[in-house]
Amino acid sequence: MTSTASLEDTLRHIPLFAGWPGAALEALAAAGRRLHCRRRTPLLHDHARREVLAVVSGVVEISRTSPEGRKHLLTFLVAGTVAPLVRLLEDTSLEYGYTAQAGAVVVCLPCAALLAVLDATPLLWRDIARAGLLRQRDSVAQLQAQALGSLRQRVAATLMSLARDTGTPLRDGQHLPMKLSQADLATMLGVSRQTLNKTLRQLAEEGIASLSYRRVTFLDAAGLERAGRDA
Repeated sequence: MTSTASLEDTLRHIPLFAGWPGAALEALAAAGRRLHCRRRTPLLHDHARREVLAVVSGVVEISRTSPEGRKHLLTFLVAGTVAPLVRLLEDTSLEYGYTAQAGAVVVCLPCAALLAVLDATPLLWRDIARAGLLRQRDSVAQLQAQALGSLRQRVAATLMSLARDTGTPLRDGQHLPMKLSQADLATMLGVSRQTLNKTLRQLAEEGIASLSYRRVTFLDAAGLERAGRDA
């Protein structure tokens, strides 16, 4: 099997591309490149190379560090995710950095090649639009929770959002697949680790969720959903 054919088969298992015709996937595979990433491997750091990432396996962190050294963790990309689709817009710079956690495999797809495929088969733009709208929906929900919800609600809503993004079933005893520390979650919520710790202890005492040794466990999935809805 040629490397292009192998890459084409890999792309076929990415949900966004699953229903795309063979000619489209063949064109993307011919232009793309596969990366096997070690821990803390930076991605998309060459701004002269406009690409999007298709995550094959592992986890990619999206974060930004200020000149003063203050880090904001935005979210994670997991297997099956294609991002950032906003790079399909011309003259769009990356505000956040993309960093692979240990063992991640990603396919880098040049924006020019992806745009050429989309323009050749305009119906495929529907899949791009749907992916963008789903991410927009989740972003609006997170902004609403941050503006109107209590910290308890925001923590629960963020854990549910991560579960949804990773395809993790929200059920009792289920774990999130990525490594997530209290410091990571605190930066995502924009609060101190000490403040977050109080809320996590409350959720654990209520038997709703726990975060220990960088592992999130859903103890009561229905309770977590209620906590995410309640202001």
